[in-house]
Amino acid sequence: MKLFQKQLTYSECTASSSGRYCAVRTPSCCESRDDDCTAPILGDHLCYCDMFCDRGPDGGNDCCPDFEPTCRSRKRSDYQGDLSGQGVSGYFSSKFSFLNSCLNGLWKCDTSTCLIQEDLLEEVQRGRFSWTAQNYSFFWGRSLDEGIKYRLGTLFPEQSVQNMNEIVIKPRELPKHFDVRDKWPDFIHEVRDQGDCGSSWAVSTTTISSDRLSIISDGRINATISPQQLLSCNQHRQRGCEGGYLDRAWWYIRKLGVVDEHCYPYDSGRTREPGNCQISKRSYKSGNSITCPANPEFDSSVYKMTPPYRVSSREEDIMTEIITNGPVQATFVVHEDFFMYAGGVYRHTELAARKGDSFTGQGYHAVRILGWGVDRSTGREIPYWLAANSWGRQWGEDGLFRIVRGENHCEIESFVIGKLVMISFLFLFCYFLISLNVLTVLFGFVE
Repeated sequence: MKLFQKQLTYSECTASSSGRYCAVRTPSCCESRDDDCTAPILGDHLCYCDMFCDRGPDGGNDCCPDFEPTCRSRKRSDYQGDLSGQGVSGYFSSKFSFLNSCLNGLWKCDTSTCLIQEDLLEEVQRGRFSWTAQNYSFFWGRSLDEGIKYRLGTLFPEQSVQNMNEIVIKPRELPKHFDVRDKWPDFIHEVRDQGDCGSSWAVSTTTISSDRLSIISDGRINATISPQQLLSCNQHRQRGCEGGYLDRAWWYIRKLGVVDEHCYPYDSGRTREPGNCQISKRSYKSGNSITCPANPEFDSSVYKMTPPYRVSSREEDIMTEIITNGPVQATFVVHEDFFMYAGGVYRHTELAARKGDSFTGQGYHAVRILGWGVDRSTGREIPYWLAANSWGRQWGEDGLFRIVRGENHCEIESFVIGKLVMISFLFLFCYFLISLNVLTVLFGFVE
C-alpha cells in the first residue's frame, strides 16, 4: 500500500469514477513495479499506474481510479467475491460522490459526504484566505457525520450552566503576543490525540487541570491527568465517546478526583467506547491513593480541583486570565472546513454551503487556549487566539491552530472556563505530605 494505507486496512474499492489519471500521463501504464509511475490525486497525494498497484480484493490496491479501464481493461465483476455480493465498488470519484467505509471487515460505498471534500480543499488552497488547507490521510474513509460525532464531543452547556456568573477580572497591561509555553515552558502539556472518540470534553478538562497543577506547584507536580477515567467513570448523564458536558466533568474531578495517565491510560480513541469504570467509588474511601487499573502493583495519587469559574467573553478578560493563571478551556463550533485546517488564522468559509446543506455540518468542541497574537502574513493585521486541538501533532500547526480573535468567531469567546489557583501555605504543606505519600493530592486552594 502506497497511498491510503492508514484507512484501507481490509480491502480497497477499485476504480469506478470518470476521472482521468493514468490516461493522461506518459506512458499511461508501467509494466512492472515502478514507484514513480504515479499521477496526482486529491491535492498533494499520488495514485499509481504500475501493474504492481493492483493486488486484487485480498491484497488491496492503491491504483488510480482509471487504472482498470486504462491499464488492465479488467471487468469489475472479476473482483466480486464474498463482499456481500456487491463486489469491491466505488473507489473515490473525482468529486468524492462515493464514500468508502469499512463495516465488519467489508467495504461498502454510499453517498455520504466525506470528511475531506476534494473540491472544498482545492478552493481553499487556490483562494486568498487567511489560512491554508491540507488533505489529511488519517481522515480518509471518514464521513463528515463521523468526524462530527467522533472527533469533537462537547455537548452544548445547559441553561443553568450558561447562566454562571462571570468573575470580575482586574485589567492589566497586555502584550500584543503571548504564549503560555514561553512563560511556563516546562509546565504546559503536549497536544493530545483523542482518536475516534468524541471525548474533547474529557481530554480538554484533564489537560487544563494538568497544566494548572504544574503551574501552581512550580513544576513540582507535573502529572498528566487521565481522560480515560472521566470517560469510563463519569457516565451519569454523559454520553462517553458521543459527547459530554464540561460542568459534569469538573464536578467529578472536584468530588472524587482523577488519577494520572500512567495509572489509567487512554484507550477510547481506539475502541470508540468509553469502557467500564475500573475504579469503584469505595476505592476513594479506602485511603489516600488508588490501585492502578493498568498495573495493580502500583498506586496513584488522586488529583482534585476546586469548582471552575466562567471568564467573560471580553477578549481582554480572557487574555488577562491566561497570562495570570495559565491556559483556559473554551468551547466553539467546528464547521466542515475546519477539519482540513493546516495553518494560518482560521476563519470559517461558506464554500461548502454553496453546494447545499448536505455538504455542511457542525458540532461543539472543547480546546485549550494557550495565547494570542497578531498575524500580518496576508498584508493586513488579523488578531488571533492560539489554541491546542486534540487531534494529534500531525494536524494543523503541530497540533495547534489559530482562529480570529475579538469577533466571537465560531463562538470561541462565548464560553471560557478557568480555575482560580493560588499557592497557599496549606498547599505547600500538602505537597510536603504528598512527597511522603501521606495525603491525597489536593490543589486549587484559595488564599
